[in-house]
Amino acid sequence: MHNIYPRCSLCRNTPLNGLYDGFRLAGKFICSACEEQIMTADVRTPKYQENLLLIRKVLYGQSADYICGQSNR
Repeated sequence: MHNIYPRCSLCRNTPLNGLYDGFRLAGKFICSACEEQIMTADVRTPKYQENLLLIRKVLYGQSADYICGQSNR
């Protein structure tokens, strides 16, 4: 029998406690480590902007690059 553990949509890691170590957002799994990073990021730092882009990608898919004005033209 195979154990099925979720993979974080942001960092691509598998949390040790499986589904109990994160939450789902728009059908995608976010691990508690990424949640902590998102919640504690200072809005004046580049890391905050990176987190914002990653969340938009989770919510809107790859079209988030276009939404955020970062399309590859």
